[in-house]
Amino acid sequence: MMKIKQIAFALAALSVSTFASAGVTPAQIETARGAGTLDQAWVAGASAPTKSIYEGWVKGCQAGTGSIFTSQATSSTAVTPGSLGNFFAYACVRGTRTSVLYHTVDGGSLNAYTPFTNGTKLARVSYVGNASCTKLATGYADATNTANNADVYKGCAQSGAAVALDANGVQTAANNAVNAAALTANPLAPQQIVGGFSDVEPALFSATIGGGNVSSFGAVSNAFLGQAFGVAVSTPLYRKLQEVQGISESGTSYAAALAPSLTKGQIASILAEGGAVQTAESWLPIIGDDNGEKVIIQRRVDTSGSQASSNAFFLGNPCLGGSQLLPANASTGNYQVVLNSGSGNVKTNITTASNAAAGSRYAIGVLSLENDPTVENAANSGYRYIKVDGSHPETGDAANARAAAAAGTYPFHMEMKAFVANSAPAGFQRNIVGTIVNALKNPSAAACATLPRGLTLNPDGGNTTCEAGVVKAKFTNFGNNCAPAVLYE
Repeated sequence: MMKIKQIAFALAALSVSTFASAGVTPAQIETARGAGTLDQAWVAGASAPTKSIYEGWVKGCQAGTGSIFTSQATSSTAVTPGSLGNFFAYACVRGTRTSVLYHTVDGGSLNAYTPFTNGTKLARVSYVGNASCTKLATGYADATNTANNADVYKGCAQSGAAVALDANGVQTAANNAVNAAALTANPLAPQQIVGGFSDVEPALFSATIGGGNVSSFGAVSNAFLGQAFGVAVSTPLYRKLQEVQGISESGTSYAAALAPSLTKGQIASILAEGGAVQTAESWLPIIGDDNGEKVIIQRRVDTSGSQASSNAFFLGNPCLGGSQLLPANASTGNYQVVLNSGSGNVKTNITTASNAAAGSRYAIGVLSLENDPTVENAANSGYRYIKVDGSHPETGDAANARAAAAAGTYPFHMEMKAFVANSAPAGFQRNIVGTIVNALKNPSAAACATLPRGLTLNPDGGNTTCEAGVVKAKFTNFGNNCAPAVLYE
């Protein structure tokens, strides 16, 4: 009889253990809401650090309780945070409470601030406690840290539409109204973000579109992450630049050591309004002949951190009072500017140029280094990174694209920011951004090498486990991306 009871207790324990290892379900979220044990918050902003933000979130979760919800179609096979579209949410058990963090990366970095500075209404995944989405048979499994593992739900309902901007870079009134109504119709999830994460400080965005001084709306702090950016060109332009610079490489090989190089000044002459290349309306100032090819600039919208970083790094705007990149789509002779809402659009359009007929093959743009052409699908893989002032972002670290930036030998590297609104309610909502930042700057030793591609740790974040010059940057501008970086000792 005693053995039977022991077996029964063992089975009961096994049942509890099995239940505890399953990710939080929509039904459990709704039950927690009814019981008053549900915490919810909503953040927005940059897409590049998405995987790191997710891992920062997970650090406060009970192991085995993680779930990810996304409005991405079930036809997509992606399961990794950072590859799940622009609207998603994370859920887990934190302490004794069920918690959900909604995360929107639509429109880029500036939208960590604009809901407060100019009233932008963002979209998000609808309340996941009654989600009608589909749970995938295979969830997210992180071989480097099983604590990150999660069930993945796709095809979830979305409240609102992607942000639509007018010619001045501000959300259209129609889009604002649509999103406001959608949020009101979905009242069980947060109606406003609490803040979020940005590739750069708000001062690098124009005040006319919601940047500038945001101190009256909330607190900006260092996120203690750095982001490396690369200048991406179509493969025919890449090969032409190699030819002009006397570099021999062919076929499918694109070795970082053999990449062609442009100076910051040359890149500025391509990107800047009134620059030498635009004035010539051909590639003559760069490659010595126009080769019958248009100059095609694939740029991002003004709300993008990639765009703000490009303005600051190449054109000194606003740091040195320099001119901005072209404000919108433009077509002047053989010079074209295409405005892209997301990095995916930039990759697709540069790839299109790579496969185009002569005359439309030379395209150039800026991408954050989490984008890796060697792992893209065919529609997005037709780009390669060039050197900037003789330095390539993948030197010594093709897989992670961070060693050169961390060592200070690759210059196009910006330091990220976190923002918490004054209006964020006390408790979970006000604290969650800071909680994630604290987790971001102090990864475990095992996680140092597995930061998302292109990201570095700031040296002034207090981390003592990650290697300086490989994962942790040797230099910092202490969060002022207009200031020169200095060696941190």
